[in-house]
Amino acid sequence: MPNQFTVSLWGDEAFSAVLSTNSIPELIKIIARDTSPPLYNITEHLWFSILGNSEVAIRSLSFLYFLIAVFFVYKIGALLWDRRTGFLAGILTFLNPFFFVYAFEGRMYSILAATVTASMYFFLKRNWLGYVLATAAALYSHHFAVFAIFVQGLWFLYEFLLGKKKVAVSMFKAFIAVGILYLPWIIPLYNQTRMVGGGFWLGTPTVLDFFVLVSKYLAAGFIHPLTIPALVFVLVALGLRHWFEKKEIDLFLLSWFLLPIAFTWIISQRFQSIFFDRYLLYTIPGAMLLVASKGRKFSGIVLGILIIILAIMDFHYFTHPTKKPFRELASYVKETKRGDDFLINWNAASHHLWETKYYGISAPLYIPEGELPFYVGTAQMTEEDILKEIPKKINRVGVITSGDIAEIELPYYTEEEAKTFGGLKFVWYQKTR
Repeated sequence: MPNQFTVSLWGDEAFSAVLSTNSIPELIKIIARDTSPPLYNITEHLWFSILGNSEVAIRSLSFLYFLIAVFFVYKIGALLWDRRTGFLAGILTFLNPFFFVYAFEGRMYSILAATVTASMYFFLKRNWLGYVLATAAALYSHHFAVFAIFVQGLWFLYEFLLGKKKVAVSMFKAFIAVGILYLPWIIPLYNQTRMVGGGFWLGTPTVLDFFVLVSKYLAAGFIHPLTIPALVFVLVALGLRHWFEKKEIDLFLLSWFLLPIAFTWIISQRFQSIFFDRYLLYTIPGAMLLVASKGRKFSGIVLGILIIILAIMDFHYFTHPTKKPFRELASYVKETKRGDDFLINWNAASHHLWETKYYGISAPLYIPEGELPFYVGTAQMTEEDILKEIPKKINRVGVITSGDIAEIELPYYTEEEAKTFGGLKFVWYQKTR
């Protein structure tokens, strides 16, 4: 049965998988020229040495980090309230549609969620060694972890101004220790920030975008007939909640959920836009802890129905993968390619260089004019990956694209055969002279 573990990799996943096959020093060197920290790829490299680099192995690593995040949600719920609340919050986090989607993404989003959630647990528990290690790991997982630290920094100010100076001093020392551990990445961070500041693909978010993202994180993580009912039941559960019986806890969880979203939205208004849904998914546990806790008389019924709805949605998502079937395209290409055939990737709205590399096809990216923006993976590209013109003695060219076939322009070649694989197309072209 098709499922999210076995579906073909898409571009970003394939980029990470190809990167992680390098030695650790080499992958760090490459990723320093890209836009992310290296921890996910280091762990993926080590994972490959144990389980190989199949799609299942790649998704299993992400799913493991996802389960770690859920575990720490349970621990936070049990710490702040009781085990029942922790268990319920863990279930809601596990089933949260947006969170569930990225449980199977072969990228750094699950490790980001796991490390930030662990950081929040150790922060609340006042376990400063655990906090320092988890928070440093979060920063080495994704730059957006810094917004979670901003939330913790505001809480430090609150504790300090409230007169809890002993706790505040311990927090400050922990922040300093995290900073020291992060020092080796300061120069790559500076260079990566300059790259993003020079232009990114994201547009300036509107007020509607802010509320759409909040609704995605609450229950509307993907399109499904039950998405609206799920969102309604989440809002009802929040409405039935006993708010601010424990004011500090509620304010902390609200800050965890909303402030990173607000920070990035505000930054995106005045500077380069960085407002992107998957970068902030670590805020979801804060919301699910609120939904699961301090319910009134009918909250149990509401949450029971919500859990059933979310389980139905997630099961449908898990068993109906929509990523492009690149594995099938690769099999077709390998079966039909003759000895002197030449393959290229056509640069439409997106390219598929990394999928071709992962699935063992040699097909450079055809760019007759212009340069590629950094955010399409140029940090890992070599001279052999970019092609400015088709070699003159080639009689048959195979073109890989997910754009409109009519966009393809190859002088002196005519279309011979086209094959479609979901949203992917592969076209053979024969030389006319």
